[in-house]
Amino acid sequence: MTEYKTLISINELNTNLGNPNWAIIDCHFELNNLDSGREKYTQAHIPGAVYAHLDEDLSGPVIPGKTSRHPLPDFSTFAAALSNWGIDQHVQVVVYDDRGGAIAGRLWWMLKWLGHENVAVLDGSFSHWRNAGLQTKSGTESRPARKFTPKPNSKAIVDVGAAMSIRSNPEMLLIDSRSIE
Repeated sequence: MTEYKTLISINELNTNLGNPNWAIIDCHFELNNLDSGREKYTQAHIPGAVYAHLDEDLSGPVIPGKTSRHPLPDFSTFAAALSNWGIDQHVQVVVYDDRGGAIAGRLWWMLKWLGHENVAVLDGSFSHWRNAGLQTKSGTESRPARKFTPKPNSKAIVDVGAAMSIRSNPEMLLIDSRSIE
């Protein structure tokens, strides 16, 4: 079986619809309308996809004055969500959104953070899927639960001290991709 670890084409995903060892995660989300992503998912999504909400599933609790608006969730809580979405070490995960990959990219990285390598972002996003005339489905879906066992990658996260040293090193580049708020 080919493993996809970065990007996957709409044609390759379409070929694998219905494969029980493939999990598709819809990450539609709009920062200025917190319910729109779920609404868009319910109206139309790739068949078999389950929905991941940025605030509810991909972020931990906000602690005023201590965290940003989307801190990472506790890894055991996130691992439980992955288990509920039917993901274990044998599953190829495909993530997508409709915002240029920002939220899908977050989930892609979070899976890598917990040691799951077989995850790819849908090349061209959901709009590319729709524009190709590929099948969509309405409503909500679920997958049979599996047991996700996290294997956190300590190199995937840096603390403030490491970020400050990167900032002062002319041979390294630190990019802050958060919105201005």
